[in-house]
Amino acid sequence: MEIEEPGLNEQIQEYVRRHVALAELPAAAIVAETIEYLHGETDPADVEARAWPVVTEELSAHLAAQARWPEVTDSDRLTAAFRTLSAAGLVAREDFACCQNCGVAEIGDEVPRGRTARGYAFYHRQDAERGVDGSGVYLTYGLFGQPATVDVGEEIAAALRAEGLTVHWDGHTGTRIRVALTWQRRRAGRLAALPATVDDDVDIEVELLNEWTGSDAPTEGLTSAARLAGLDLPWLPAGVRIQVAHEGTTVVVRREGDTLVGAYPEQGGRELTVGRHDGMDLIRRLTGGSVPAATQPAPPNFLEATYQYRGSVQKGVPLDAAETRLLLHAMRPLSFDFLTAFGRSGGCVQVAWEPDGLWLEELDSARSTSTGRIATIGEAERMLTVLATEDRVPIDELGGDLVTKRW
Repeated sequence: MEIEEPGLNEQIQEYVRRHVALAELPAAAIVAETIEYLHGETDPADVEARAWPVVTEELSAHLAAQARWPEVTDSDRLTAAFRTLSAAGLVAREDFACCQNCGVAEIGDEVPRGRTARGYAFYHRQDAERGVDGSGVYLTYGLFGQPATVDVGEEIAAALRAEGLTVHWDGHTGTRIRVALTWQRRRAGRLAALPATVDDDVDIEVELLNEWTGSDAPTEGLTSAARLAGLDLPWLPAGVRIQVAHEGTTVVVRREGDTLVGAYPEQGGRELTVGRHDGMDLIRRLTGGSVPAATQPAPPNFLEATYQYRGSVQKGVPLDAAETRLLLHAMRPLSFDFLTAFGRSGGCVQVAWEPDGLWLEELDSARSTSTGRIATIGEAERMLTVLATEDRVPIDELGGDLVTKRW
């Protein structure tokens, strides 16, 4: 039985709003998840048509709201507390697993091979959703190989309070720890992207000419040019090419640094280069529309990054400083998370959590050396921001006892 229209709209609105607030998925992936959520209950094409304007509206509202948020939110404090716990030998994971039973069964797999951990703390997806709805989050915790103790509960509560969070716990190991908070997770870069705002949108056929997988990859087939230009083309991974077709003509798009290059086979292979956020101009040439004579250079704010987060490796991904900051703060001790970022001129900064702390270094391929030290999150953030916005690696400004290693 299909859901009646008012009920369907309400379900879509509620589901989309929650996933926008979770700040884990980009716009197109939220639409896809909404279709899956309502699978078998109504026509998928109808859900998609209804979901897109809701996603655009809710994401726009989220971005407007976050501009007024405090510099450090409760969600930031929760992440910082979890980072402290992981660094102290407790595997602390946010939005981990679908439920408590699965989380307890899977948390041991989070300990990197060759490392040891005393115990764990996590909240799962259902907890996160309740947090979005204003109920705070409940933490599951314990020790590996033995029952949970009051001491480990007190350690977790202390780390949360040290970040300024309000903790409710009765001191019994059979009771989960509740954290009262206002859920505010920021979006930036790909997670903040909206379809391009244009008056000349057209339907196009999209074909991936190289492998691009995961929730960030566009769907092949018929789509909107504005969606492709706003949501996908600016984040083309290095080496990936996309063929766009419209009424028998095609353009093959690739990314070179902070620009997009379109090659037009039906125009003798002629190429057009635009900024990576100006992909609609490539499609306008395809459709015979008006194209600016020259693209204005983008303000310096670009990194080419390879990173691992939550077990997934992304290679050759373009990022700006804000997007890089979110990724850096999400990286977890007691994991294989790392970030390698290149500036426009090839300068390279690498960050990875090691047993002693956050290792921050400059990689110098010409000299086959790396220079760095254990650093704070703030120091790593500044180094990456300078690389993105000034195209230089300020390793000499880091200070402290720098260590140089030869490869």
